[in-house]
Amino acid sequence: MPSSNMLKITVVLIISIIIAIVIGGCKTGNFGRLQSDPEATQAFETLKVLPDHTYYFRGTASLPRVIAGIHKDFTLNSNLWTQIDTQSDEFRRLIRLVGLQGTGAAETIRPWGFQILTHDGRYVGIWYSALRTASVDINENNEIITLAPTGNITRGGQR
Repeated sequence: MPSSNMLKITVVLIISIIIAIVIGGCKTGNFGRLQSDPEATQAFETLKVLPDHTYYFRGTASLPRVIAGIHKDFTLNSNLWTQIDTQSDEFRRLIRLVGLQGTGAAETIRPWGFQILTHDGRYVGIWYSALRTASVDINENNEIITLAPTGNITRGGQR
C-alpha cells in the first residue's frame, strides 16, 4: 500500500499537470470574428467586387462552401483557399453555387455576408456562406493564419 506522503505527492503532481495544461491552453492570440453584414450579402448577390480586395473560395470548384474577399492590408496564408479572378465567369458561377447551399427543403437557409474582423475590430474583408461561424487567427504581421468555417449550415434570416 502506498504511503500517505507518496499519495499526496502524486495528487499534487497530477493537479500541477492539469493546471499547466489549462493555463497553456488559454494563451492569448489575435483571434478575429465574423460580424453579420447585410451590405456584404448584397455585394455578393449583385456581384459587386470591392476595390482593394482579393477574392478566394474554400471547398471544391463544384461545391464551394465559402467565398471571401480579403483587403489588401492582409495576406491569406493557406493552401485551403483558391484565388478567384473576379472578372471571370468563374467568379459569378462560384457565387451562384455558394447561394445554392440553402436550396432544397429548407428555403430559410441562405448564405449571409459578413465582415471579417480582427480581435480588436479592424476590418479584414468579407465572407459569404451559409456557414455562419469561423475560426479567424491573424498574426501581428496581418497574416491570416487561420480562416476556416466551423459548424454546420444554419437556418434563419440575417440579423
